[in-house]
Amino acid sequence: MHNHWHILQMLSVVTILPVLLLSCGGDRVNIEFKTSRQIYVDDSKTDPDKLNKELEYDIKEAEQKRRQKQREADAATKAKTEAEQKAKSGQSIQEQTSEEETAQPEEAEQPTQQK
Repeated sequence: MHNHWHILQMLSVVTILPVLLLSCGGDRVNIEFKTSRQIYVDDSKTDPDKLNKELEYDIKEAEQKRRQKQREADAATKAKTEAEQKAKSGQSIQEQTSEEETAQPEEAEQPTQQK
């Protein structure tokens, strides 16, 4: 226990001594900068009217892009439905032609049988 007490005394002296030595100085240094103490604010960047115009422009541009994407999506959907309709009509035409082809040989056989 005596060892711990000795260690605590040494730690307190080592930590307090530099604080006392550094804080005892009477000469303080004032640093003044050449710039004014007021912060300069560029009004052209914070002008509400200008910011509103920029915001309106950005909103219009975003709306135009959204409309363009919508038009492209609609065109793609329309093309897809047209392709599906053509495919369905193509299938029905093929079915009709195949039915006609099967009907033609039967019709050709009927006149020969009637003679």
